[in-house]
Amino acid sequence: MRRELMVILLVLLAGCSGLNGGTPSTQPTETTAPDPTTTSNAANATPSNTINYTELSDTEQRAFDTAQQRQVGFAPDAIRESPYVNRTYFPTDAQDVFQNHKYVLKNGTYYRLTWHAGPIVATYRIEVTQQEPPGNATVVSLGNLTPRVRQPVEKAIQNGTYDTPFGKWGSLPDSLDGVDYIRDGEQYYKTHIIPGDFWGEEVRAEPVE
Repeated sequence: MRRELMVILLVLLAGCSGLNGGTPSTQPTETTAPDPTTTSNAANATPSNTINYTELSDTEQRAFDTAQQRQVGFAPDAIRESPYVNRTYFPTDAQDVFQNHKYVLKNGTYYRLTWHAGPIVATYRIEVTQQEPPGNATVVSLGNLTPRVRQPVEKAIQNGTYDTPFGKWGSLPDSLDGVDYIRDGEQYYKTHIIPGDFWGEEVRAEPVE
């Protein structure tokens, strides 16, 4: 009886320890690899020089979306509302956030902001004062000016000064270049033309690979 009990114990021990062809009862643990990240690498991006796209206002987001396609400029209302300016500009107050950051993070991708000189948009102030010209002065008759030039000069004569809309004259008309006086009938007006050029910077947003 004792011998049969020892045989039973040996068989039980052999099954538990894997002896005599027994297989271990435990299975190896499976590990799941983390999902690969989709965020682009911007080695120089920091929390202080990066802004998230979701933090931008609606206007700033539209400006950024456009800057992904082409350079984007910012300008005051006088330029944005001028019918002679064909280029699309965003309000100047939407420019600050991009000037204060080097990167924008949108949908896991960093975009580097770079600044470039924009095109020149000109305006001219015409100032006139009623005054007899000296003998050597260059005088032009108002009636000899083209309508495009005559109308602004007439408004300056009426009010003493006139600012041409931005973009109306890409450059000073030849008919006014070097002119000292304008004659309107029997009256003479000393002419002073002051150029006012707008040459703003434009931003471009390009993804960082």
